[in-house]
Amino acid sequence: MRKVIILIVVLNSSIIHSQLLEENFDYTAGTLTVQTSNWTENPTGSLDIQIISGNLTYSGYPSIDVGNKIALDGGATGRSGVVRSFTTQSASGVTVYFSFLLKVTSVTDMDISTSNGGIFANFQDAALSQSRAAVYVRQGGSSTKFSIGLGKSSSASLTWYSTELDVNTTYLIVTAYNFISGTGNDAVKLWVNPDLSGEEPASDISITSGTDADDIGHVQFRQGQVTGDMDIDGVRVATSWSQAPLPVELTSFTANVTGGCVELNWETVTEINNYGFSVERRVINEEWNQIGFVHGYGNSNSPKHYSFVEETPLPGKLQYRLKQIDFDGEYEYSETIDVIINGDAQFSLDQNYPNPFNPTTTIDYTIPNVETTGRVVFTTLKIYNILGQEISTLVNEYKYPGKYSADFNMAQISNLHHSLPSGIYFYTLQITSPASSGNTFMQTKKMIFVR
Repeated sequence: MRKVIILIVVLNSSIIHSQLLEENFDYTAGTLTVQTSNWTENPTGSLDIQIISGNLTYSGYPSIDVGNKIALDGGATGRSGVVRSFTTQSASGVTVYFSFLLKVTSVTDMDISTSNGGIFANFQDAALSQSRAAVYVRQGGSSTKFSIGLGKSSSASLTWYSTELDVNTTYLIVTAYNFISGTGNDAVKLWVNPDLSGEEPASDISITSGTDADDIGHVQFRQGQVTGDMDIDGVRVATSWSQAPLPVELTSFTANVTGGCVELNWETVTEINNYGFSVERRVINEEWNQIGFVHGYGNSNSPKHYSFVEETPLPGKLQYRLKQIDFDGEYEYSETIDVIINGDAQFSLDQNYPNPFNPTTTIDYTIPNVETTGRVVFTTLKIYNILGQEISTLVNEYKYPGKYSADFNMAQISNLHHSLPSGIYFYTLQITSPASSGNTFMQTKKMIFVR
């Protein structure tokens, strides 16, 4: 089963929706700005950025195995770029994170060990007039190596990551812009393959020198004369580390059938704002139904294990899924898992209990899986007196295969029938399956009412 990714919105002291943008390029291959209106060409140029088939993968990162990726083709002047907007941020104390997967496929057109390099990714302000936290690349010591760097507002502050990176290898790149009260002291940061096991780690590059941004409202990718060729995937923008690169994921979701019960087990790595899980089940090809709810841990940076047991599952082929719900009402579904319940081989009508009774008793009955799809059957359960006169109908509806209980209260019936006497009464279960099978079941048992 493919890993199930659950994205959970952070509850921040001042910002509820910290997830500002997620882009997995889930579009048809072709020109990015043609296939979706989410991205706008900027700057305009003669060679457009393309969506290509396939994904970049990185262990533990949530934005993988979805959609496609884009290719940036550097090597000539006048090539185009793209921008995508998000809710503009400018408040003091806010940090905006920008994470993406990067694989450089060729350094042929990159600067060779120069100080400047070329910009391929950065923040833009709402007016598209200021570039901030720009990510640079240049060729390394050989044709199989490249370097990555960060500048706050210009190349004057450009700082290079100390380790050269490998061509044709996927890296997780995270940048951040931190608005700090005052003038000329906002901070920009960069991480290469950061630790995803907990809270924000120390950055690989941190810069404060340079002109502050008025605001941040776009992310941008560029194709430049000296940026080389690269693939980009898994773009995320957020105002918290937990919603940028840090995964909130369901690492396992399994089902075991033991003793006629279905036991569901699942585990999370981290949780942010997790109210809990609605457990849903359906008979194949039918509607989903909630069968339970398990409360979450809210916020956690350690693995958490959950379980849920359905004691009387319907016979047949069943599907289960989880609906993870945030405190703010946002939700995300897991993938489904299939379970086959053999069920009982025969219809059955149990003896009522207690018997004799006064004034209430319970009648149990079982509907087996009479068709491979587990479809409903029309079911009636009626009570008769010793003369064969019907005095009550307990069930008169379509029902799925399964085990059921029906309660009978003689006191309520007596009010309608002027104090029915003690003695023997009968209850009859009749089940008619769809015409395709032609099965009909009927059984009658007696019970004793005493005053």
